[in-house]
Amino acid sequence: MNEAWDFPGSRWWKFDFHTHTPRSNDYGRGDESLKNIDATDWLRSAMEAGLDCVVISDHNNGAGIDVLKEAYESLRTSESQPDWFRELTLFSGVEITVADSSSRVHLLAVFDPDCDSKKVTGVLGACGITEGYGDDNYTSTTTGFIDTVRNIREVKGIAIPAHVDGSKGLLQNVNSLTPELAKSLKEVFAAEFCDLHRFDDAEPLLKKAVKRLAKVAGSDAHTPDEIGRYYTWVKMSRPSIEGLSLALQDHEYCVKNQVENPNVLPDIFLSKLTITAMRHCGRISGKPFELSFHPHFNAVIGGRGTGKSTVLESIRIVTRRDRELEVGASRVKAELDRFMKLSQDKGVMESNTEILLEIHRRSMNYRLRWRYDGQGTVLEEEAGSDWPEVESGDLQERFPLSIYSQKQINELASNPKGLLDIIDRSPEVGRREWDSRWESHKSLFLQLRERKRQLLRQLSDEPNLRTKFRDVSNDLQQYEQKGHGEVLRQYQQRSSQLNGIPHNRIFDELARGIQELADGSIWPDFPVHLFDKQDALTAELKAIHAETAEGFEQIAISLRTLAEAVDRLKNERSEKLLSSEWYKAVQASKKAYESLEKEYAEKHSHLSLSLYGDWVRQRNQLQQQLNNLEALRRECNAVEQQIEVSLNDFQALRQELFEKRKRFLETVIGSNTLVRMELVPYGDVSDLESDYRSILNLGQNNFISSICDKESNQGILWDFCNWEELRVPEDNLSEIVSAIKQKTLEIAQGRNSGNHGAFDNRLKKLLEVQPAVFDQLDAWWPEDLLRVRYSRDPRSGRFDDLEKGSAGQKAAAILAFLLSHGTDPLIIDQPEDDLDNALIYDLVVRQIHENKQQRQLIIVTHNPNIVVNGDAELIHVLKFEGGQVNIGQQGGLEESNIRQSICDIMEGGKDAFDKRYRRITLEV
Repeated sequence: MNEAWDFPGSRWWKFDFHTHTPRSNDYGRGDESLKNIDATDWLRSAMEAGLDCVVISDHNNGAGIDVLKEAYESLRTSESQPDWFRELTLFSGVEITVADSSSRVHLLAVFDPDCDSKKVTGVLGACGITEGYGDDNYTSTTTGFIDTVRNIREVKGIAIPAHVDGSKGLLQNVNSLTPELAKSLKEVFAAEFCDLHRFDDAEPLLKKAVKRLAKVAGSDAHTPDEIGRYYTWVKMSRPSIEGLSLALQDHEYCVKNQVENPNVLPDIFLSKLTITAMRHCGRISGKPFELSFHPHFNAVIGGRGTGKSTVLESIRIVTRRDRELEVGASRVKAELDRFMKLSQDKGVMESNTEILLEIHRRSMNYRLRWRYDGQGTVLEEEAGSDWPEVESGDLQERFPLSIYSQKQINELASNPKGLLDIIDRSPEVGRREWDSRWESHKSLFLQLRERKRQLLRQLSDEPNLRTKFRDVSNDLQQYEQKGHGEVLRQYQQRSSQLNGIPHNRIFDELARGIQELADGSIWPDFPVHLFDKQDALTAELKAIHAETAEGFEQIAISLRTLAEAVDRLKNERSEKLLSSEWYKAVQASKKAYESLEKEYAEKHSHLSLSLYGDWVRQRNQLQQQLNNLEALRRECNAVEQQIEVSLNDFQALRQELFEKRKRFLETVIGSNTLVRMELVPYGDVSDLESDYRSILNLGQNNFISSICDKESNQGILWDFCNWEELRVPEDNLSEIVSAIKQKTLEIAQGRNSGNHGAFDNRLKKLLEVQPAVFDQLDAWWPEDLLRVRYSRDPRSGRFDDLEKGSAGQKAAAILAFLLSHGTDPLIIDQPEDDLDNALIYDLVVRQIHENKQQRQLIIVTHNPNIVVNGDAELIHVLKFEGGQVNIGQQGGLEESNIRQSICDIMEGGKDAFDKRYRRITLEV
């Protein structure tokens, strides 16, 4: 893994703590030929085992150290390295046989990789071993266990009891803790175990004494093929005795005994931030500000004014996350707007300011760009040494990350609507997709309502049409009784029949509808941008997509064929009608009527047959109009049913959103001891009145007594606005909202007096000129209420409303939520503000450890507990020098200059280090 890991800061190293060379007398386990093994072959075995570090620990002998290190250096600098070569750190060491009381105990002494055999020989001499090197049967120290450990520690080495629970181990056959053993165990902080769980069920005092030790594994290799058979993963930024000592003393988080490589990358993480030409950052020509990140926990520290917030806000800007501040963080948005102004306008930007952010996403590297002048590409994808432009798409969806400043956290605590927005952005809820479906449904609902009004306007003329039809029919009856009745009757009958049979337009409309369905049967293109080219599953899904597209095309062809069949049916019917006996009778009646009309015209008779013809035509037209009204009435009924279904679907969609939010909270918060969150459907009244007024165009200060008068406790919204105080059951809220909508409409229709003349008249006028606003009211529902509670004492199990808590308690509750979910990068600015040290450790530090293996964390902080106890993989020390933000230092906790910077910069720094196993002083 070490060849591929190219990130600054700490990482996990595969470590074999116990290996022998031919300089141990028992090497080869009886195979004498192995005692002549070449050093290169020994190194090859270690490298092919995938080890990063080994401890060379021969029995009471350090002579093998120099031989192996010389061979390794020759391999490392060779121009023709073998393909099995990999970097390997050789820790100098020795396995000392300690004569302690009546037993002989083996003790590993580990020294820095820079040490040679002289260091080992010196320690052996200090312990009384000056001969018998390589032997463990007869050679032993003249010093006891404790003095031997102290001799090792005095020269900056680490003492580790070898195979502590096995043969010649300090705890071999031990079942209880004696005072002498307690003293011995207190002198060390790590031990090599054969069985990691040997003392899980031991006597309590012994179990406690063992628990504080780092458990490490070593192969105790006496043959090449045994090297690396047992190992431990140790977290350090680079292999050194200081880094190893720090890791072993912080073994809960820095030591792992597992087969799997823990160097696992999150799905997405930020890798590098570059700022050019900002007022106080990267302004010097040719010297941009560059900050490389670790895939896991990054701590950004520095004194006041060193640019910590500049880093956070630059990431927010380049990732286009500033819009997220518009919901629930207006003050933070205002500050960011000032930050983004030109320096001449008291901002920090210059006309040529550029921010670049490199992001690793699913094994691909991308680069986001933001320029003040809006020039340049937005998104680029790494391709070798080039960065060609690619389609940016939805940046927030493609590159999810969360950024929170302390002020944002405070605003979230005072306005939980912002928390609901965070919940909705989660993949589990998927609010964006839900919004799309809601808007589509709402658009259909509004169209249905508008169509209903059109139909009702057309149907409203029915009484007038029926009156005209009766009058014309009476007039025709009089004409028919004055002679030529049979001709007139036949003409009337056949004309009515001709107008009454189904028209050919029914075929035309059906054929057109089918053709439109065929034209619309287009399968969407494959969403290439959502799939990686290298993903082996992409081809499979493309094939399924292509097969479905072909099926869609066959459906379209079938529909077009069906449309042609409708046209043929129309033509066949027309031909049959024109050749039918009935049509001949129609034509005969028409011909007889025309002859009669001509006869009356020639006689200049006062009997106006043309008037009769007009009446016939009028009656036929009126009949057709009445027939059309029946079709309109059926359509109106169908539309009304669709509207009812649509109104129910609104609530179904809201219920779906509620359930997704609820499941998310149950998964994320669950039984959290610091915070509880629960949802009340439709319970948020914070925007109730403003929404109601906005939809109905009522202004913000008009009709107070009619809408919601808080002083006189009246108005159409008053009960709902105060549902919690009135103890209205939560299950009744949707009914109350529906009642408000119904009452509003009834007032507008004049069916319910609001006893407020001006308000009533306004609604009536609105219904008359803008009836569609009442459709908007029916499509509106109040937001769900997110109720947040916190615990003053997590041990009590009692929770109070968040608004009753202190600033620290509020911040703790919000942080508990923000740190408890997600796998996308999380960036937080000074989360410790308003928190006491107990909350920082119990909440922030604990959840940092729970989160950082699955996501990247970038935390700007001035609290040493977060950096040290959170065990940051990479610390960025910022400084302001020469009018510019600079990186003072960058590295892991085991690096002395980083530890010194933490002590110098952060309040209470040394106390925080001393609190955890002398992590600053490193008394090894």
